[in-house]
Amino acid sequence: MKKLYFFLLLFIYFAAKPEQISLANNATTLYAYAKPYIYVIEKNRYSRIKIPEMTLSEPVYFKFTDSTFSRKFIPVSYGLFEIDKRLYLSHHLGGEVYEMKDNLLIRIDQSYEHKMQINSADFVYDNRIFRFGGYGFWSARNFFTYFDLKSKEWEIYSPVQGKNFPPGLFDVNLYQNGENLYLFNGVTTNELDYLKLEKSQDFWQFNLRTKTWKKRGKTSLFFGNNTKNFRDKNNYFAFTEERRILRINFDTNTYDTFQNEAFSTKIFERFQPVVENDILYYFNHNHATVSIDLLAVPLADFLGEPQSSATFLETDYWEEYGMLFISGLVLFLISLLIYFLLLLNPKKANYITDKDGILYLGKAAINFEETELIVLKYLLKNNDVPNSELLGLVEQKGVHFSHNIRMKNDLLSQLNLKLKAILQVDVNFIIFKKSDTDSRLKVYRLNKQYFRVSEAFLNS
Repeated sequence: MKKLYFFLLLFIYFAAKPEQISLANNATTLYAYAKPYIYVIEKNRYSRIKIPEMTLSEPVYFKFTDSTFSRKFIPVSYGLFEIDKRLYLSHHLGGEVYEMKDNLLIRIDQSYEHKMQINSADFVYDNRIFRFGGYGFWSARNFFTYFDLKSKEWEIYSPVQGKNFPPGLFDVNLYQNGENLYLFNGVTTNELDYLKLEKSQDFWQFNLRTKTWKKRGKTSLFFGNNTKNFRDKNNYFAFTEERRILRINFDTNTYDTFQNEAFSTKIFERFQPVVENDILYYFNHNHATVSIDLLAVPLADFLGEPQSSATFLETDYWEEYGMLFISGLVLFLISLLIYFLLLLNPKKANYITDKDGILYLGKAAINFEETELIVLKYLLKNNDVPNSELLGLVEQKGVHFSHNIRMKNDLLSQLNLKLKAILQVDVNFIIFKKSDTDSRLKVYRLNKQYFRVSEAFLNS
């Protein structure tokens, strides 16, 4: 049992011991990762280190068909991208794209070295090489370009028009999560002085499918786009000038601070560390042999214990909710203005109502003469009232018929004018027409749309 115990201890010791591969440190060599290999591309050859086995392949020597290109070829000036299991080299200064096929470098683009997107943020999406931002000719870009493998041209990736757009940025940190991009802590040019560069702590989100921008707020600190910054799952790891390592979590928008100088101060700056299955692979400066060593250590051991935690993203509430607040304030002020206008100018009553046998317009009582009230009630109760019936309501006994007719007409005219004045409308309230049953007879009708009176009033 003891032998088994010691055997397990030895196994754990050697399994935990960092593995390493030593390489010459050449200033022109490109070191890049395309799963499952780390490619070491030199001027005349390349080799591969397989992860996690940590095995170095034999070198493959390039077969150049263009002697001019072979002399000018500087691997570190390119970025390596894998698309559909094919490898491509894209020049950092723009334009040139080569397919790396076995021992050949085949130029596939139909463009030129434009030097307009220096230090852009590069990534792969939808089987295309993308670039955002970059610097060139005293200005920074705020748009995306991509290389189309069909047309062999660089194309613009136009966003949907909206109210928010980032400024031109370069040396910006980029975190990609599917179709969402997060861009933060970049450098921009001053709007009034293009020679003046400024740090930007704005945090932007771009959706590659909907092509829309959203400003999420500001980062609580600025750490720059260090070439050693790397990601693992939902975390982005950044190196600060104070030799600290930040672990940023985009689910919680928080960060933890680590300081393990035994590892972090020796990291080779021209290779972005890679995490696979919680093991960190990175090149380390070996000052004794003047070489670089590829090491594999558990990510937890590399980081050590966190020293502190804090909020990474500070929401700009005015940016986020400013327009909503302004809209709400304007609506409130308009409502307040309407309220006071109604208070100062009470709404005019539109209908005549009754209460306790008296007619009202709003709260004001209306005084009608007795005969006027009798005629008004009769017209309200009936639709077409014959002339003879109205005459019977107003006639005086012992008076000539023509005099009674004149009295009836005067009363109707007076009642019509009074209703116009009370309701302040230019409407003829009492109208007459020929009877539907006998055209020789005249009937009268009241416009009842301005009355809301009870049956009790009409029958009183």
